[in-house]
Amino acid sequence: MLLSLGMLGACRKETASSAPELARRGRSLFLRGESARGEPLVGRLGPERIELSGHVAACARCHGASGRGSLEGGVEVPGIHPAALGHARVNAVGTVDDRSRPAYGRATLLRAITEGVSASGRKLGVAMPRYELGEAEREELLAYLERLGEAPDPGISPTSLTLGAVLPLSGEREALGREVEAVLHAAFAEVNAEGGVFRRRLELVVEDETAPDATAKLLERGVFALVGGPSTTSSASEALLRREDIPVLLPLTSSGGDGEGSPFFLYPEESQQARLVVQHLTRTDEENVLRRHPLWVVRPEDESGRAWARAAREEALRRELPAPVESSALPGGSEPPPAILYTGPASGLKELLQQMEARGLEVPVFAPASIAGSSTVAGASRHVRFIYPPGLDSDEERRRVLSAFLGRHGLRPGHEALQRHAYAAARVLVEALRRAGSDVTRAELVHVLESMRDFDTGVTPPVTFGVDRRVGVRGAQLVRVEPMGGQLQAASPWIPLSP
Repeated sequence: MLLSLGMLGACRKETASSAPELARRGRSLFLRGESARGEPLVGRLGPERIELSGHVAACARCHGASGRGSLEGGVEVPGIHPAALGHARVNAVGTVDDRSRPAYGRATLLRAITEGVSASGRKLGVAMPRYELGEAEREELLAYLERLGEAPDPGISPTSLTLGAVLPLSGEREALGREVEAVLHAAFAEVNAEGGVFRRRLELVVEDETAPDATAKLLERGVFALVGGPSTTSSASEALLRREDIPVLLPLTSSGGDGEGSPFFLYPEESQQARLVVQHLTRTDEENVLRRHPLWVVRPEDESGRAWARAAREEALRRELPAPVESSALPGGSEPPPAILYTGPASGLKELLQQMEARGLEVPVFAPASIAGSSTVAGASRHVRFIYPPGLDSDEERRRVLSAFLGRHGLRPGHEALQRHAYAAARVLVEALRRAGSDVTRAELVHVLESMRDFDTGVTPPVTFGVDRRVGVRGAQLVRVEPMGGQLQAASPWIPLSP
């Protein structure tokens, strides 16, 4: 919302204090371009009245989450917070264009938003959309603008910034949760030892994910943002976080992850690796074998297995290939498939390979690298290609970085993937906080994360996010297990995952 105007202090004089609920709803319009009722904010741009809708029409996209304005495409976008807009503006000495105006009142502000006319009667620039607002949206947006920038977001003070994490602190996965907690504490301790972020100490508070209201408890404790552990949030928690506009950075997504307004993830869910394999096989299928013979998918009868099969099936159909043959064991049939996509425990892969050997079936098998370290697949190098999201390029250096970090803080090596993901998430979050500046808000942090490109965490491939890209590392490398030492060896270049 490119308001070339001044705004709110005068509105405050003309209207009674708006209810906090109205302001909360207006926050959604301002930051996300979406009403509390789920309807997109709509604006018309230029003489052609080109429609802008949803997040691309959100006021904060140009004016910033704090309303301080910006330089957008070479166009100066003025501040729209109450302090800037509650006073008349006079021309600066030497200016040619008359940009003076009186302070804004409620009526003139609404006219500026909906008709593009300033308080002085001057037409605002074509970069300022003319918004189509119903009565409810008008009240909600004004209520939020009256309070824009007044109170800091929860979890932030002049001396500290509180971050939260939902981790397994009891039950079967407690050890994993404790490892992640220790890595996050250590990563933030390093930052604090260097003076913090704009002299604010980073503080971490943790809730046990086994509690049904863990996320709500964190919000009650006033956290600024959430940083991830080994699990994802529930749908109810995601709805709560979205409603409160809490920035969230997690290692793995369980639902694809991309889309404006969703949390940020380092890696896609494991089932997306099945999509990557289908894409890779399609690119390298010079004889069009895939169009004549379906792939086989072997997976367990559980949710992760079904998700793996669903991803492979959808990608195959998307590329006009036959639907894969799905089974929980090696399928029958005399016609061998072009390849087998396996997911499940390492013991299941071992059994699959034994069945293939008994039948004299020699076809490539693709499986997640999460089971590649098991001794049960030590002899699988001839047939199996594992999908390894971190990639082997620079992997030894990344291991050294992680090992040095753990050593500095007296932490024992444990579940390497989780420790690596936790450290990477902390690095990304700290970098985003630094880029957001000393007056950081939750919305500004999200905006900075969306603009992050090719950030090197030291322990992962470069991380890139976007407005509609919430998964930072999109791709993987195929690897094989070296038969003697069990080390991973590259079996392909880096393979990008297409949207």
